[in-house]
Amino acid sequence: MSDFLSGVCPYHADIDELNILISELPREHTIVYTYGAWDMLHPGHVIFLARARALGDFLINGVVADGPIRELKGSRRPFQSQIERIMTSGSLRCVDAVIGQPEYDPTALLEALERVDILTKADDWNHIPGTETIEKLGGKLIKLSYTEAFSTSNLASMME
Repeated sequence: MSDFLSGVCPYHADIDELNILISELPREHTIVYTYGAWDMLHPGHVIFLARARALGDFLINGVVADGPIRELKGSRRPFQSQIERIMTSGSLRCVDAVIGQPEYDPTALLEALERVDILTKADDWNHIPGTETIEKLGGKLIKLSYTEAFSTSNLASMME
């Protein structure tokens, strides 16, 4: 499946493979990391990812595993598997690399990556997991405004 995904989107199953790519980027390039469920990809997700990419030169998108999403959003979520969500969100032109994120907290990935300059997440979160880590690593957190007109939960409730 990994070979198939890498032909569809910039998927990196292995952190070492992604680190090689990062190490080849010019040092002056700003690397941005964001993460989420990206369940039922909608215009709000696309707008957010495009805005995240505009913060720098290279956007890494972490797609959270199914279990943590289920814990956070309920037993009926996610609607799509992590692989399906990797494929759809990673297919967007604004996403330079996509990786599976095992937990909702990106700390382990941020610490394992060669370099990340900016962590970004929507401002509808009170506490953004990974904030302390990005700051410890010398980067910064940038909150982007939430696109209120679009919500996966609202879409799901309309379909019931």
